[in-house]
Amino acid sequence: MVVQPRSPVGGRTPSRVSLRDGAEQLLLIGRIGDRPFAVPVLAVERILPMAAVATLPEARPGVMGVLNLSGSVLPVVDARPRLGLPRPEFHPDQRLLVVSAETRYLLWMDSVERIVSSPAQSFDTVEVGTERMLVPFVVCLDGEVIPVLSPEALDPGPILRPAGA
Repeated sequence: MVVQPRSPVGGRTPSRVSLRDGAEQLLLIGRIGDRPFAVPVLAVERILPMAAVATLPEARPGVMGVLNLSGSVLPVVDARPRLGLPRPEFHPDQRLLVVSAETRYLLWMDSVERIVSSPAQSFDTVEVGTERMLVPFVVCLDGEVIPVLSPEALDPGPILRPAGA
């Protein structure tokens, strides 16, 4: 499945959910562990099958390793530690989302289920007083409350630099 983001703004794709003007929001719904989570479609460039990740044992928390994607080496992010979920073994049925936030990275998900359009009134803001919240919103879809993950909060930032730089 390939998700085409909307036109980039300022050289990068906007990934924040904006609930202004009551606009419909496109969300990718998937699972991490047995729980559903949503990711704004504007942040998702592509959905890939699981691949062989080069592990980085001393990487930042939540960074599992790296993967070469068409010549770009991208970090693979696992949200499970921050969500309080156990880490499974890699499995071919799992998915990697190519996510664009401040940097590009791969988000490890157990499955991708669907893309939905949700009206602004189906969102509720989570208020805890931190700027880079992992779950800034929840959305109610078909009677189920689904946390919306923040691509910016999961972004590990630059973790690689060219040798000799």
